[in-house]
Amino acid sequence: MSWLGRWLGRVAAAEGEARGDPVRVAQVRGVLAAIEPQVAADGGRIELVSVEGGWIHVRFLGACAHCHSSDQTLRAVLEPRLRAKLPWFQGLRAS
Repeated sequence: MSWLGRWLGRVAAAEGEARGDPVRVAQVRGVLAAIEPQVAADGGRIELVSVEGGWIHVRFLGACAHCHSSDQTLRAVLEPRLRAKLPWFQGLRAS
């Protein structure tokens, strides 16, 4: 494997790793998976960055990275679902 292939493999692996309690990370990923088809239909993706206490940090990728509707997706779609499914949820931040 070339050095580029090894480097890209490390970048891809690091990108998918979220920091925080593994149980809470898995719970958040379940909620994200439910809205993933909606977001992907518009050419975007929401990546979980970390779960710190009750705070969830996400990053918008693809078409969502610069979309003016990203904040609306965050507040009107993702936040209510997290609040409904996760009793420990306190807030949501986008990086």
